[in-house]
Amino acid sequence: MATLDQADPTVSAVVEIASDDEREAAGMPGMHANQATSQLKATLTKAGFEVHAPFNTTFSIGGKKSLFEEYFAQKLEIDEGLLGVVTIAGGGGQELSLDAVPDDVKVFVRRVTFVSPPSFHELVGG
Repeated sequence: MATLDQADPTVSAVVEIASDDEREAAGMPGMHANQATSQLKATLTKAGFEVHAPFNTTFSIGGKKSLFEEYFAQKLEIDEGLLGVVTIAGGGGQELSLDAVPDDVKVFVRRVTFVSPPSFHELVGG
């Protein structure tokens, strides 16, 4: 989702926390999900993102398009339509690459994804 600031709109994405098994396989055995979430949220806050309260194994982050592009080292495209759908430039879908995420927190992340707003037309079967 994006705001309408044409120069550098604010966008948001959903961060999904890695499971216990995924953290263990990445060399972080015994770290509770709450600890992983806290450390990841602190890192993203320090990087300049607005970090929201967790819900189950996810939380959302928001910031200017330029912040996302700098932190994740990927260019973004925003559909300028009413819904402001965010995608990775060049047809890269809506899941950000974790390649540029610092190694000390990368093990805590399963994925970071831009989520398209629901189509209410599709929800009502139209």
